[in-house]
Amino acid sequence: MKKENNNILRISIFNAFTKGLLNAVVFFLGIYLKKIGFSGTEIGIIFMVYSFTGLLSILPSGFSNDVFKSKHMVTIALLLLSIQYLGISNFTTFLPILTFFLLGSLGKTLYSNSMDSLFLKATEKEHTKKKISIFLSLNYTLIGSSIILAGYLLNIDVSFRNIFTIIGLLFAIMAIFSQFLLPKSATSKFEILRYKKDILRGDVLFFLVIMFLFSLHYGSEETSYGLFLENTLKLNKFESGLYMGVAIMSMAISVLIIRKVLKKVEIRNILLFGTLISGLGLILMTIQNPAISLLFRIIHETGDATMFFFLYYGITKLFDLERIGGNSGVVTFVIIIGAATSNLIFGPIGAKFGYNVPFLIGGSTSILAFILALKFRHIIKH
Repeated sequence: MKKENNNILRISIFNAFTKGLLNAVVFFLGIYLKKIGFSGTEIGIIFMVYSFTGLLSILPSGFSNDVFKSKHMVTIALLLLSIQYLGISNFTTFLPILTFFLLGSLGKTLYSNSMDSLFLKATEKEHTKKKISIFLSLNYTLIGSSIILAGYLLNIDVSFRNIFTIIGLLFAIMAIFSQFLLPKSATSKFEILRYKKDILRGDVLFFLVIMFLFSLHYGSEETSYGLFLENTLKLNKFESGLYMGVAIMSMAISVLIIRKVLKKVEIRNILLFGTLISGLGLILMTIQNPAISLLFRIIHETGDATMFFFLYYGITKLFDLERIGGNSGVVTFVIIIGAATSNLIFGPIGAKFGYNVPFLIGGSTSILAFILALKFRHIIKH
């Protein structure tokens, strides 16, 4: 048990630092691409390709994490992310930027799937709520802190390119450390029919539909978040980083509270709360008063944190550990379809109608997920 807890802590700390790097400038990328002259359509295409590229890699990466050691997959992923950031720090034309985003998408997808697989297998279905809360709370704390730091650096005129270079080098260092710090994971024989049987169940299919609807709001954030703060709320880069960072750090508190609440309420109520609060918060954060907008952004992030807790908890309950890499890959595959679709839609919409409009639409899809979950809540049995 002590070794298992140590593995969970090492995985959680390593993942928190890596996700901090991965998300430090993610909401500023739209600002950067517009700054170097890309149109709303070009920005939408870049983020669409970024998302759809994940579709080509998510299932193979998921299944490979059941066949090969996840720590080796993590190393490859971090090297791809290093190439992405070092590449975009040196090129400013459309095709090279698109290529490096493609490589970064492969890296991000492989990393997320591999680290999730490593973590989920390490839980061994014991004390899962506690382990999920540790994993997610550290994750959100480092992501929020890194976004605040990035916003501060950009506001004091540290260039995007210099920040990209630093991030790229740190990813390369993390790739080396991953071989020494991360534990080995169990592997199994690849049998496609067993995965098919796992997925084609009523409760799993319902789970996938809900996660797809929820993921449709991701495109509004990836294409329009930074631009909304800069152009609509008129925040400078440090204020934008503070806004985003504080909101995400609030998620760390949320998952700790959710762990306690789950002792008293059913998991289906956690799902209903998450979808409703996420959707309402996303819609109401478009109020053009920074303080009020931030308040509703925190409410939105509380809903998101609830949904991510539901996601991890649901995967541990729905699938066997020996095939959890491939099955969680299928879940991620569905989520990326939603994100990619919404990226393609929300990029041009934000540029044409205002950067608040994607959030109004994205919030509505989360509320649609709430309505569907409310109507068919009897399907959720765990």
